[in-house]
Amino acid sequence: MDYQTYYPLGGSMKFKFLMCCTLIAFITGCVSTDKLVTKQQTQGYNTVAFVQLPANESGDYFAMQNYAQTAKNNGAELVIFPESSAFGWLNPDVFSNANPIPGDSQQNFSNIAMSVGIWVAAGLAEQGQALPDNSGEHFAYDSGILVNPQGDVVLHHRKYQVLNNAFTLENCPEYFQQQGSCQYSVGNVSDIEAVDTPFGRTSLLVCADAYTYDLTALTAVKELEPDFVIVPWGVGASQQSECGQDGFNATQYAAKAAQFIGSAYVAGANAIGERPYGRFRPAIYCGNSGYANPDGSVGGVANSQDIIVYFDIPVKN
Repeated sequence: MDYQTYYPLGGSMKFKFLMCCTLIAFITGCVSTDKLVTKQQTQGYNTVAFVQLPANESGDYFAMQNYAQTAKNNGAELVIFPESSAFGWLNPDVFSNANPIPGDSQQNFSNIAMSVGIWVAAGLAEQGQALPDNSGEHFAYDSGILVNPQGDVVLHHRKYQVLNNAFTLENCPEYFQQQGSCQYSVGNVSDIEAVDTPFGRTSLLVCADAYTYDLTALTAVKELEPDFVIVPWGVGASQQSECGQDGFNATQYAAKAAQFIGSAYVAGANAIGERPYGRFRPAIYCGNSGYANPDGSVGGVANSQDIIVYFDIPVKN
């Protein structure tokens, strides 16, 4: 495969320095490998950008807009961000600070889509119902959205397959501590839908909803006969050396999901870096973003270091 490398926008002297490095990289060797973005060049397909957002940049909309702009500049029609890109997965702040959809967090992604002129898919926490203890805090969903370049939310999904008691209990609101368990609220499978987009008939899931150990959400998608399924991932491991292996590779999960659905390309972005919240730590996000073909084969998979990776994905007629 033919690959090219680029640097994401930074809007700083560092960015100017990196641009100079790019121009003379092959002479001086000054390319910094920690910020490389990789583009697979293929003719005739939609280019999709997968942002492997560093965990410490969750909620940094300036950084995400720069990544989206870089993606657009390099020919991408769609940019995908990971699960929980607004707060970080298992951040207990979601119970007090998450917004409804529509709301401020969703609007931030809509603003990125409009200002850049690109389709945006992202995972984000969503405010649920008020907690029954009148504390002013709320339940929260682990949600995903797909936004068109006009800023309209065309798909909105609340994760169904949530992990029970995954938050660090003592950091959760008093209500959850009294219950002895703290987790996201469960979404409704009946809300899963498919819409027509430039990428074909498109559906949206969030992370574990695309795992095949529980086929509830995948079955709902399969019945819609989509052409393209987007998944903001949050796949991690206890140590970096496990990343890429079976069970710690987002695109392997995508391949299994695609094989079950049978009609769709399945594409998703996963974060990189250390997960700062929740139980079961230390934990590292593994990257390995990419896509799978409808027959269950892997179409393209990233490593665990690059922040932006591009793959050209066929559009089904």
